[in-house]
Amino acid sequence: MYYHLLVAIAAWVTALTFPSLSDTFMGTFAIFGFIAFLLFIKAAHEQLNHQFLLRAEEAENEILPNLSSFKGTFVEIRDEQSSFSNEFTYLVFHNGEIEIPLFCRSLRVIQKAAQSEGEIIIYYKDYILVEIEEVEKEPFIANVR
Repeated sequence: MYYHLLVAIAAWVTALTFPSLSDTFMGTFAIFGFIAFLLFIKAAHEQLNHQFLLRAEEAENEILPNLSSFKGTFVEIRDEQSSFSNEFTYLVFHNGEIEIPLFCRSLRVIQKAAQSEGEIIIYYKDYILVEIEEVEKEPFIANVR
């Protein structure tokens, strides 16, 4: 991955530091450097996706008490194109103060969130949604005398 960046820098330095090169060669080196830089960005993006998938697998294997959690409500599923793998769905929850975006791979958890009506407990790690539990409402008993 880093050799793409090294090639891009070498091509740009060559194009800018040797005035004896013709304009055609200088343009060719500049374009070659740009293409190498684009390949570097692509490789970096693929590595980031791979690391995010590994974190998701790690989070999904954690037991619930070890995960971060909050009580909140489901807001929406965003249909935006994810910059991460297509395996993830972008969900938004509200904890009473702010909206919290989380990524989720589990279709079961996504359906559970979309079907939730009231307050839920959201378990997550590193912005990766792992599990959802419905908050049990205590029955209201009026104190009548």
